[in-house]
Amino acid sequence: MFRLTLLATVFFCISSIARAELWKDYALSDEVIEHTVIAVQGNYLDEYLVRLERTWVRSMEVQKELGYVNDYTILVSTAADTPNVWLNVEYPNMAAYQPNEEKWNKVNEILAERYGDDEEELDAIAKGYEEIRKMVDHQIVHKVTYR
Repeated sequence: MFRLTLLATVFFCISSIARAELWKDYALSDEVIEHTVIAVQGNYLDEYLVRLERTWVRSMEVQKELGYVNDYTILVSTAADTPNVWLNVEYPNMAAYQPNEEKWNKVNEILAERYGDDEEELDAIAKGYEEIRKMVDHQIVHKVTYR
C-alpha cells in the first residue's frame, strides 16, 4: 500500500510540474520556418540539386538580399532512401511569409535582370521536378525558447 501511495504522490507532483503555459513557461519565436520534406527518386538527387540551384536557390538568394527571408537551407541525406531532401526557409515573421504581389514582382524583376533565363527553359525545369520527386510534408514551425 505504501508503494501505491508513494507512486500516486510522485505522479501527482510530476503532472503538476509538467503543465507548461505558453508565454509564461516558454515562448514561440516571431520568426517562422517553412519546412518542406521531399523524396527524390533514387539516382536523381544530383540532378535535382542542380535544377534547384537554377530555380529555387536563385530566388532564395534574391529574397534574402531584399530582406524578405532571413535565411534558407537545403539538407540532404545520402544514407536515407526516402525522404532525402529538406528545404527550410526562415522568415522574419508570419506577415513576411504571406504571399505578396509586390514582392513577387520585385524578385522576378531582379532574377530576369541578373540571370536573363529563358522562361520556357525554367518552366521545363520546374515541370521536370514532378517526374523525379514527391513532396512528403510541408510545415510552418516556430522556434521555442524557455523562460
